[in-house]
Amino acid sequence: LRREGYTVQVNVNDYLDIYCPHYNASVPEHRLEQYVLYMVNAEGYRTCNTSQGFKRWECNRPHAPHSPIKFSEKFQRYSAFSLGYEFRAGQEYYYICTKLQPGDAHSGEKLAPTLPQFTLRPEVKIEDL
Repeated sequence: LRREGYTVQVNVNDYLDIYCPHYNASVPEHRLEQYVLYMVNAEGYRTCNTSQGFKRWECNRPHAPHSPIKFSEKFQRYSAFSLGYEFRAGQEYYYICTKLQPGDAHSGEKLAPTLPQFTLRPEVKIEDL
C-alpha cells in the first residue's frame, strides 16, 4: 500500500473482502494493528477526514479465535438489508482507515484520523456489466 492509495475496479455484484490483522497470543499488545475503516466522499479521502463519511467496519479483535476477522463489501445496486449499502455503476467510492490503539474500541472517544507510513485508502470504481 502506498500513501497515495490505490484503485480497485469492480463490477456490480462483485465482492471486496477485507481481512483484519490477526496475531497469535505471543505478539505483544503494543505491536498489534487495529483500525476502523470508513467510507468517505472524495474530499474526505483526499484529506483523510472521517467526519465526511461513516464507519463500515472495526478491526479490533487481533486475537480472534482460529482465523482473522473478514468483512465483505458486495457492490450491489439494491440491498435487502436495512444496514446494506447500495452502489451505483459508474460512481467512485472511497475508504480510509484510522489506527485504533488498544483499549480505544471501548472508550467511547472519537478517533482522530492518522496518516501512518502505510495506509489503507482504496478508491473503488464500479463498472456496469
